[in-house]
Amino acid sequence: MPTPAEKEARAERARRRRALITGELVPFGSIKPAAYLAHSPAERLAAATRLVAYHMKIRGDVRLPRAEWPGETFKCGRESVD
Repeated sequence: MPTPAEKEARAERARRRRALITGELVPFGSIKPAAYLAHSPAERLAAATRLVAYHMKIRGDVRLPRAEWPGETFKCGRESVD
């Protein structure tokens, strides 16, 4: 059984975590407005870029040039039939 001090420490940790959570309550069945609806495409791209950079930073990722990304290269086109 946890002691009252352990229960209080756990509750304090939960309060600190909740303070860091950013979110929005949307009632069931209602449509949530787009977060960046009033922004230009350039502003939306900048926000997405900041978000990706932030997540890469907290994961400890290193930015790689596009040529070094994993994946396959596909050449699309038509084959000539003789």
